[in-house]
Amino acid sequence: MVYRIWRSPYSSFGGTSAEFPDDRTDETYTAPEHYKDELLREIAANGFNGIWIHARFAHITHTDAFPESGVHAGEHLDRLSGLIERAERYGIKVFLYGQPLRSVPEADRRFWRNHAECAGQTEYLTEENAVTGVRRRYQTVALCSSVDAVKSFVEESAAQIAEKLPGLGGVILITATEFPGHCYQRRHKVNPTACYPLIECPRCREREPWEVAAELITLFRNGIRRHSADISVITWNWSWQEWLPAPCRPLLELLPRDVVVMADFEREGVIDLPERPGFEINEYSLLYPGPSESFQNTYHACRELGMNVMSKLQLGATHELGSVVSLPNMITIRKKASWHRTHPDAGYMGCWNFGNFFSANTCAFNWFLNHRASSGEETELRDFAEFYFQGCDSLLVYHAWRLFESAMRHLPFCIGPLYYGVQTYALAYTDIYRPGPLEGTYAGCSYLRTKERGDDLSPACEMHHHEFSLTELAGAYAKTAAIWNCGVSLLKAGLKGCDDKGELGNAVLCGMCWASTENAYRAYALRKEWSPEKIHEFRHIVNSELDVLTTALPYVENDVRQGFHGEAGYRMFDPELIRRKIKMLQRWREGA
Repeated sequence: MVYRIWRSPYSSFGGTSAEFPDDRTDETYTAPEHYKDELLREIAANGFNGIWIHARFAHITHTDAFPESGVHAGEHLDRLSGLIERAERYGIKVFLYGQPLRSVPEADRRFWRNHAECAGQTEYLTEENAVTGVRRRYQTVALCSSVDAVKSFVEESAAQIAEKLPGLGGVILITATEFPGHCYQRRHKVNPTACYPLIECPRCREREPWEVAAELITLFRNGIRRHSADISVITWNWSWQEWLPAPCRPLLELLPRDVVVMADFEREGVIDLPERPGFEINEYSLLYPGPSESFQNTYHACRELGMNVMSKLQLGATHELGSVVSLPNMITIRKKASWHRTHPDAGYMGCWNFGNFFSANTCAFNWFLNHRASSGEETELRDFAEFYFQGCDSLLVYHAWRLFESAMRHLPFCIGPLYYGVQTYALAYTDIYRPGPLEGTYAGCSYLRTKERGDDLSPACEMHHHEFSLTELAGAYAKTAAIWNCGVSLLKAGLKGCDDKGELGNAVLCGMCWASTENAYRAYALRKEWSPEKIHEFRHIVNSELDVLTTALPYVENDVRQGFHGEAGYRMFDPELIRRKIKMLQRWREGA
């Protein structure tokens, strides 16, 4: 079966980085509350036949190897069984996504007193209290997979999952980066970096990291196969390139041939951008159509080995702008779908844990996937426009989409602004609009909840991924906003008199987010080197931001989805936050 996998925008992972999490906040426990029959029906109607749920396998199984784990395993399994049964009525399979192993906090004295021999690589995690905003760092210890008891746990837990959840569609395993799990999860054997120091575990440093990862995948697969030949075992190649160049063939060759490889569709792609030819893409992207050379090499290597492949992409929104309903770059959506149409054996997982609202993006991808190619881009896109927006002027809509694509080519696509930029929360961001020298409080990640945003935006332009200076960041967003808003004008004219299905408001808000982001970086640049004479330029920025906010507000009021970021689990901007910001800026302008 070729899987097309999606998920709810509102179902959350739970306490993923908590030192002592309540496992009854895990998604395996809470998901049935989000996946009501109405949503399952809607997912199927939108062309998907699978949903994925985050799992901590030690919480949903109770093994002899580690009897301390899985205190509420029976409750998790009962809830999952009910969801699997209901989803099946709509032709939807449930997939569990997780790491074969998760580390155990050093402070769990009871566990380590009983299993000291299983201790591996020590790592650190940061836990943030969502209410108080207080961050604390704690030590956690990997379960060393070079130890037989740990290997037994991996296989036994997988076997229990297959035995207790026979209707499960599959498991999706991630073995690099993410949370500490096995000893090489965040480590290199040679060539250390800031993010990947050298391995210290005395057992695992004698092994290759890809051997450790392949062994864990194989153990999990063997456990599943004890009870089921039908449950798919999917391994995601996210960040395997930290250990091996793509296609990571030494790792692939160690895997059983019935393991499905899910490969990143865009990562390590190269695109010619204005003023930046040969620019590398190293994240999910709706700017870059893909497939990357890395994906293609992985696809062909797997096919040579007799293994099936599926793609990992994001159809709704990405870190490029993750707090809107969608990024309507239909030019690249069509190209992504076109590759899948010509490779019908390759399924896909079309989302991460944000950007999961249905929109023209999701409809278009599956529409292009299921319709035969016609005479070219314009014809296909105009055909889709006439299908989706009945009665529209498809020529104007097409040219609006062309301008959106042109605008996104100016986005500063690198890890600094993607992970630490203001684009997701700019419309609600107030801390930067206080004239005077910076206070220096960290503003936080673009994709996580932060109680208070400070005014230090330096990670967006000064971290180790420093492809864009602060001046270039502001200029890039200015160009993006200007071109995008020209597209909005065409879209408004093209959709006049027909049901725009929220797409016009969504496009307006994308443009306003880009413009607000530009204003924030310009204000930050002024405050970095503040002097009293800069107050006049600061006033111009405030006036521009007020125009942006008054334009954005009615569209945010009319669509409760806007501003919501699934990974953060809340609305990063909403009507009340925007109104407060407007009042604050107006008060300053009147008093200045």
